[in-house]
Amino acid sequence: MSALRFILAMFTAVFFLASCNGGGSNASDASIDGGDTDSDTDSDSDTDADAGDDAGAPMIPGDYDTPTPMFWALLDGGTFLQGSESALSPSSWNETPAHDVTVPTFEMMTTEATTSQYAQCVLAEVCAEPLVAQGENSGKNCNWLWWGRDDHPVNCVNAYEAEVYCAWIDARLPTESEWEYAARSEGKDIEYPWGEAEPTCDLAIISAGNYQYGCGLGHTWPVSSKPLGNTEQGLCDMGGNVMEWVQDCWYGNYSGAPTDGSAWVVGSCEDNVLRGGGYKHSGSGLRTRNRAYNPSFGRGDYMGFRCARSAI
Repeated sequence: MSALRFILAMFTAVFFLASCNGGGSNASDASIDGGDTDSDTDSDSDTDADAGDDAGAPMIPGDYDTPTPMFWALLDGGTFLQGSESALSPSSWNETPAHDVTVPTFEMMTTEATTSQYAQCVLAEVCAEPLVAQGENSGKNCNWLWWGRDDHPVNCVNAYEAEVYCAWIDARLPTESEWEYAARSEGKDIEYPWGEAEPTCDLAIISAGNYQYGCGLGHTWPVSSKPLGNTEQGLCDMGGNVMEWVQDCWYGNYSGAPTDGSAWVVGSCEDNVLRGGGYKHSGSGLRTRNRAYNPSFGRGDYMGFRCARSAI
């Protein structure tokens, strides 16, 4: 790395760290919602100043006039053992066989892409609008066009829509190997993005038990709300808030997976891999090695993404 590159990386690291201080199954299983437990008095049953009778006129895409600032973390490349060496609980057969992967240096967004960031691509007439909240199904808590959720992760977008957004900002979805390498603080042998401690609402936006999704709010939180759960490189919400699309197609295990950090894609995917757990998950669903999947056209309210890009 050049001296200039190193200085810029250090400056960026300080900046995004400050900004953050504020076994695998089909992911559709996570769509069962136990209902909203908020206690506010307006008709929307939500504690945010968003889509209720007291929120004024309905929100439109043009109201996203101030996008959340975007920061990038530099991850130095290296070789790590991806996956699990055993299929015994809490691991899963789909995490095996463990295999050495060499990941080139790359950059990743420090946060999940937010609703207001994604909106700029919609306003540019490049990206499709996400689903809006609807009914009592897996789209109940879509964040699009909800007042007060500008800095929440954009959810209810499918893998293809996520890819379009990343391309629009001259980036791409991370590969599954890149994602795990980043979640494990450049490939360290750790169980969760923050280390070995079991997930709690001090560390991540998760299910607090008894259908207390989103640590009791019933939905996502603003990105970077749980800095104690950051990785060593300052990546926020690598466990919890929303699950994250990656480039790779879903395969039942790692037999035949690439070892150079590239995406495992043969033809077009019917199902894409999702990583990281979301606001409806707890326990093993937040593990750095945990794998899940969903049909690539799926648009659940527990699914979002962040972008990556190759190092300059």
